[in-house]
Amino acid sequence: MNFLLIDDSAIIRKMVKIALKKVFKGEILEAGDGLEALNVLTMNPVDLIICDINMPNMDGMEFLSRVKETEDFKDIPVIMLSTEQGEEDIKEAMKRGAAAYLKKPVKPDVLIKTVYEVLKKSY
Repeated sequence: MNFLLIDDSAIIRKMVKIALKKVFKGEILEAGDGLEALNVLTMNPVDLIICDINMPNMDGMEFLSRVKETEDFKDIPVIMLSTEQGEEDIKEAMKRGAAAYLKKPVKPDVLIKTVYEVLKKSY
């Protein structure tokens, strides 16, 4: 199981990575923004993406749209993980194709449960 974590905060990436490594085997790739993440995707097979919204260069919403519009990536489930907690942000992410939306700070058990649920629906 390969994951791609996209967040401009190295601390958030590290926390999510620690939670995932306790339960899942496989590679956990990282990117600091959407542009970097697109480059990572073109070179690595990924089973699930966890993506922040507010990032420099390319934000999470734009990244999500690009992934869902790209034939090679459109079936990869994306979990949005953000401090943005407005109903409009959640609706917009789901409309663009997010599989789930979690609000920061997320508890590790909630993250793992959501990852399992999303993977179960996707595979």
